[in-house]
Amino acid sequence: MQKNSLSRVQEADILYKKVVAMSASFFRDDGIEEIERFRQEANLLLGGMSGMDAVIGIFDHRNYTPVLEVGEKEFWGNLPEVSSADRMPQIMRLLEKEYLPFFTDSVKWFTGVLQQIPFELSTNIQIFHCGIRYRLLNGKPVCLFSKGSPIHYDANRKFSYTFNYVQNVNHLLKKDFPHYWIRVSHGEGNEHVHTFHSEEKIYSNKDLLSSREKEILKLVADDCDTKEIGERLFISTATVGNHRSNMIDKLGARDTTALVQLAKMAGMI
Repeated sequence: MQKNSLSRVQEADILYKKVVAMSASFFRDDGIEEIERFRQEANLLLGGMSGMDAVIGIFDHRNYTPVLEVGEKEFWGNLPEVSSADRMPQIMRLLEKEYLPFFTDSVKWFTGVLQQIPFELSTNIQIFHCGIRYRLLNGKPVCLFSKGSPIHYDANRKFSYTFNYVQNVNHLLKKDFPHYWIRVSHGEGNEHVHTFHSEEKIYSNKDLLSSREKEILKLVADDCDTKEIGERLFISTATVGNHRSNMIDKLGARDTTALVQLAKMAGMI
C-alpha cells in the first residue's frame, strides 16, 4: 500500500469540505453564477493536493450531466472533447464489462431510496459509491470511490445539483474484488442509512457494517491489537478476527489498514 495513503484520505476530506462550502456560495436561484471563477478556485484547491488522483465537480441530476469538472484530464486521461450531454456515455464506455449494469442498477436503486426519505429527514444527504472499475485508454486501472453532497434544493428538499469528489482507490481494494457498494446517509446526524451491495443486489436500510463490526473497527483505528479488542469487548480473539475478515470481504479492502480508510471515507466510523 502506498505510504502516504492515510494522509491522502485526510487531505481528500479537507478538500471535500472546502469545495462543498465554496460550491453553495456560487448558486443564485436555480443556476450557477460565475462558473469560471468557481473553476479557477477549485483548480487552486485541487492543485494543492498533489498525488490525489482525483476529480471534483458539480453534477446536474435533472439532465444527468456534469456541469463542471476539475482535474478530469489528469484523472480520466486525454479523452476527446464532447458535449456535456455526451460526457457520461463517454465515461461509461471506459467501464470494465462486468460493471456495465452499474449505472442502470444504481440509478434505479437510488431513485427508490429518495422516494422513501420523508421530508423532515431529507437533510445532510451524503452519497457514497465504491468499487466501480474502469480501464482508461492507456490501460491504467481505476477503481472508483465517490462522495456526493447535494448543494442545491428546491422548496420540497428535492435536489438538482450535487458536488462530487471522485478518487481512484485501486490501491485500497483487492484486485479480484468483483463487486461495488453504495451507501446513502441522511438526517440531522446522518443517522439514517440506506445501502446497496452488488453481490446481493437488494435494498437495505441497514448499514454495510454492523454495530459490533463498527465497534471493533473503531478500536482497530485507535491502534488496539486483537487481544486488547477482545478484552475490551469481552469476546475471543478468534471472534475479533472473524469480524475483521468479514468486514474486509464485504467492503473488498486490500487489508486492515485499507478497511479502516474506506470505512472512514464512507462515513461508517
